[in-house]
Amino acid sequence: MIPGYHDHERLAQTHSQDLLREAEHERLLAQLPQPDRNVLWHFLAVPALLLQELRKRLNQSGKRRKPQETNRAAQ
Repeated sequence: MIPGYHDHERLAQTHSQDLLREAEHERLLAQLPQPDRNVLWHFLAVPALLLQELRKRLNQSGKRRKPQETNRAAQ
């Protein structure tokens, strides 16, 4: 079957309704409150920074203790 004028009009109308529905959906999404990124950063980044600092201190203290352990082994 060859699509006629009415088929084309119906497809155009359906497409137009789809676009209107999508625009309404986007409008509703834009009204939702945006998440506060500072709060998210605080809960994720601050503990990560504390763990990084702790690892750094443990590595430094481990390097200081190694020469003492080798001296004890030699005695």
